Amino acid sequence: MFVSFSPVVNFKGNIIDSHVHCGKWTNDSFPVSSVIDFFSKKISGGKDKVVGAFISNLDCIINLNGKPYMDELSGNLALIKECLVNKKLIPFLVCQPGYGSAKNIETLLNSYPDLIKGLKFHPACLKLPANDSRYLPYMELAEKFKKPCLFHSEVIQDAQGKFIRGGVSDPALIYETAKKFPSVPVILGHMGLGGDKAHDIGIRTLIDSIEQNDAKLYADLAWVDWDNPEKTHIVKVIQELLNTSKGDKTERLLFGTDAPLGVFGEAALRQPDAYEKNIVNIKHAIREAFPDEANTLISRIFYRNAKKLYGLSFDKIV
Repeated sequence: MFVSFSPVVNFKGNIIDSHVHCGKWTNDSFPVSSVIDFFSKKISGGKDKVVGAFISNLDCIINLNGKPYMDELSGNLALIKECLVNKKLIPFLVCQPGYGSAKNIETLLNSYPDLIKGLKFHPACLKLPANDSRYLPYMELAEKFKKPCLFHSEVIQDAQGKFIRGGVSDPALIYETAKKFPSVPVILGHMGLGGDKAHDIGIRTLIDSIEQNDAKLYADLAWVDWDNPEKTHIVKVIQELLNTSKGDKTERLLFGTDAPLGVFGEAALRQPDAYEKNIVNIKHAIREAFPDEANTLISRIFYRNAKKLYGLSFDKIV
């Protein structure tokens, strides 16, 4: 259920969506043209506008007959060509350790060093634990080319709903890999997917990395508190980031939605109202919890943090 609030929540502002996909996911398809159309309109009552979206190709992520539907070179190159035409889209290269080769990614990074802004890993679809040594050649490229890495993070549950630590996308395993490359920003996509306790684990991992100062972990808000208008875990992570022993670290939090844009299923791109209401609810929750800092926090989380992290300029983006 979504709750509508006063338009004062939605002062005019730019939005960067840090976690978007196109391509095939099970029986659904999300072509680039549909994503562009979705983002072409102003949102939240016409006051906000998505000016940039970090996007990766699901065709390189989903498995078909035991291997990725498209390989690293062809799938990523197909997306790059779309991003060259649609300047609002900013490509993340999907990496396939265990199937592909870091040399493929290096070829693309050498060919499009400025266009490509990061690397994407999906341990759950790869069925490869996030601390496996096969990630290391890709991480070395991220270090060499100074590219952040977005990892799908998730805490799995058994049939009784008990959380099982050590799943292939567990935040702890991602943290373990990130510690080997302390200069590389590593984003915990979904801040630990899997519900309330999973998000708590994601938050704890993020804060621990800051307190230990041994990795440069970030988190995005894709699917975090999606069905909770109060945005409990978003408020919680902001509170903890404001009060680390290292000072205010709210620059480590990024707005994102996922594929397909925050509403799972084939009707996603036909539900822009759900996307808007999610933004309204996040802003309202921030205003309620942090009234004196709300404008600054909203600007950081929805726009400035990503702009700074990726060194973006939107002069040509419409």
